[in-house]
Amino acid sequence: MKIAVAGAAGRMGQMLVREIARTEGCTLAGALEGAGNNAIGREAGEVAGVGTSHRSLKGVKIVADASAALANADAVIDFTVPAATVEHARTAADKGVAMVIGTTGLDPQQTAAVQEAAKK
Repeated sequence: MKIAVAGAAGRMGQMLVREIARTEGCTLAGALEGAGNNAIGREAGEVAGVGTSHRSLKGVKIVADASAALANADAVIDFTVPAATVEHARTAADKGVAMVIGTTGLDPQQTAAVQEAAKK
């Protein structure tokens, strides 16, 4: 399974990257962070402490463009902030990418927007 991680430089995102590296049959398809994050352009494996040459991470760099991060993914795991999660849900729906959300604190409108995206 090809998995993208939204929030890849955060605590949970780094843990997810490490777990993808350890899990047989999984590869990192993309790594996403908010614009301006100091991890943009760095390899996700380096940020997560796994290194830059791990076979399942394939040198994936952290980007701020959700569409690019999800381009080759089967699924995305999102641990970001509510507003970003809503946008990522829309992008995932448009690309036909499954989504797992670990973000907390969505308000009723944001929850409704995610539920609408999930209909795709």
